[in-house]
Parts: sequence; C-alpha cells; structure tokens
Amino acid sequence: MSKVSAKQKHVRIMNQNLIIDAIRRDESATRSELSKLLKLSVPSVCTNADQLVRLGILRETEDGFTGVGRKASRLRLNDNFGYIISVDLSNPCITVGISNLNPIIIQEVKFDIEQYDINQLMELIISKIDELLVKSSVLVNQLLAISISIPGQVDNDLGIVKCGSYLERLGTVNFREPLLNKFGVRVLVQKDINSAVLGEIKFGAAQGHANAVFVSVDVGVGLGIVLGGSLYPGKFHLAGEIENYIVNVEAENTERQDGIFESSRLRDLVTIEALVRSVRAELEAGGESRLLKAVNGDIAKVDFNDIIKATLEGDALSVKHVKRCAKIMAAFIANMLFLLDLDTVILGGGFVTLGSAYTDTIRDEVRRLGLGNTAIADTALKTKAVLIGGIAIGLETMFSELLEEQEA
Repeated sequence: MSKVSAKQKHVRIMNQNLIIDAIRRDESATRSELSKLLKLSVPSVCTNADQLVRLGILRETEDGFTGVGRKASRLRLNDNFGYIISVDLSNPCITVGISNLNPIIIQEVKFDIEQYDINQLMELIISKIDELLVKSSVLVNQLLAISISIPGQVDNDLGIVKCGSYLERLGTVNFREPLLNKFGVRVLVQKDINSAVLGEIKFGAAQGHANAVFVSVDVGVGLGIVLGGSLYPGKFHLAGEIENYIVNVEAENTERQDGIFESSRLRDLVTIEALVRSVRAELEAGGESRLLKAVNGDIAKVDFNDIIKATLEGDALSVKHVKRCAKIMAAFIANMLFLLDLDTVILGGGFVTLGSAYTDTIRDEVRRLGLGNTAIADTALKTKAVLIGGIAIGLETMFSELLEEQEA
C-alpha cells in the first residue's frame, strides 16, 4: 500500500510541476487548456490546480469566456509568492540576483573578487544579499531559497565544495552553513556548469531535450550533463570535470615545456590562458597582427579582450589560434557524441564571444567527423546561464518540497 501511495504522490507532484511550467510559459491558461496541452484528464488538472491555488502558488482571474459566453477562470502564477536569491561564482566577476517565480530577475549586483580569503568572500556575498533585499523591498521571510553556483567538486547534500578554477586556492569550503546561519532559509549549493545546463534545459536553447550538455570554455573548461531529463553529477561529484581530459597520452608522462603544443591536458590547450599564451608566442616570433597596434607593441599586454576584438575584425593571426582551440574542442565534443549520442550540445563561456571563428568552426568540424544529427547551439541565456540556472534549481526544489509537504 505504501508503494502505491508513494507512486501516486510522485505522479501528483510531477503533474503539478508540469502545470506550473505550462502557465509560466504561456502566462495564463484555463483548466481545459491545460488538459489539452499536457494531455491530462480534466479532473486531474482541476484537482492539482486547486491545490496549487490553495497553496498560493497560482491565482485565479475571471477574464476569459467559454464558448457559451460563461466566464472561465484563468490561472496565473502568483509571481510574488516568494523569491529566490541566485549567486553566480563561475568567474571572478561575481553576480548576485533576486528573482520572483516567473522568473524575472528583479535586481542584481556584481562585484569583482581578487585575493579574498573565504571569510572575506562570505562576508561580501552576505552583504550583497542584504543589499539586494533592501533594493527590491523583499523581506527575509519572503525568501524561498538561496541558490549558489560554484566551480569545483560539489557535494550538494552537504553544501561542501572542493573549489576549482580561480577559487581553487580556497580549498574545501562549506558554503551552506554561513548563509544558513545568517538568513535561516534553504541554501542550495551546486556546480556552476550544472546550473548552466539546467538553465538552458528549463529556459534556454535546450528546452524540450532530454539528453543535452553545456560545454563552457573560459578561464577553465566545464561540462554539465543531462541524461534522460535528469542531471548526471556522477558518483563522486566529478562528472564534467573535463579540464584534466588527456589529449596527448605521450606528452602526459614527459616534462612539460613552455609551448602549448607539448601540453597533454585539455585545460592547457583551449582556455583563455592557453589562447593568450599561443597568440603572444607567435607575436614574439615575429607574427604580424593588428594586435601589435592595439597594445603599442607591448606583446605582454595582449589579453583575451584584445583577441576577441581582433578576431571579430578578421585579424588572421587571432582567427588562426581561435580556430585551433575550436578544432581541439570539436574533437572532444565528437568523442563525447560517439559515447553518449546526445540530442543537443550547448556552447557557452567566454569563448562564445569570439563569434563564428569559434562556434562555426566547432559545428563544421563536428559535422565533418560524421556527427551532423546532433544540434550544436550557442547558449540562449548568454552570460546569465549560471545565474538563471541557479534560479531554476531553486524553484524546482522549493516547489517539490512544498508539494511534498502537502502530500505528507
């Protein structure tokens, strides 16, 4: 009997989440429209919608009409039922945003992290959350959750992170406890790239796809994986840690040299640091480029922003090195597609700003390798992918918990 009850509870929660998503997408709907759209019986839609109205997640307005002229109740999200704070720590320019249920980001603040220790970083995050609450006129007791997305190896259950990328020096950190102690609300901790892929699945370029990945190349390289509609974090929270992917087995056991061609790991070949290093090396060797004028001949000053501008302007030297990075990533993506046979690959991170020299090269190269059926799309959420993904995780978790409590 308990197994049947548990199954019924799961189905009801799933159907209620489908109703919430449909109304969010279409702004409003009648119960009859939801029944047709979701292929659920009218009694099932009515029962589930009524519960969501009682909870306050949905609200009703009589501004529609049936075919016989009688007013029909339309359902809408109660946007201000509660709020989610999302903290994006994916890169040194940290973003903290607050969203309603729609989700619309009401306010956001940014700040740059330099040589802070973990205590200083947490104090900054807390102060920015306080600032957001004041700016948006939201009380702490109106918060549903704080969702924080971080590069590294993340234990979602404990909220403990073995920090990676630019935060690696912080070591292993409990990000949940300080925020929980301060605000007393649910704190969700997840890997930044996992937030990005879930954001694209929920609100971006991967909507409607059950098997998708988000590939991010920036200061590091990351991979968020969704299989069968569910996030795949891996047994030891290491899924997607592709920075250490071995590209050259022979070079792996030899002493590393300065040139990137002798490197063995993906991170040494395709990140911002790798691109800047290879461009500077060719300039030092006498290569011609408009970059030299941009930095007044001081090659050591060439940075990623300079390369972006030069690439978009068609600078041959910059384009050559960008395409080389793209071909290496294309080879990795092709190998992954042979293994997983995915619906969609989303390209994100700072390298997407390099434009077609990067993204089209990846698409063309993957197609050349015989994998033209999988869609390879640029991120629809752009630089907001991690922030919005954190909100998506917060909303899904809180809805499921609220609905679970009602079923208990």
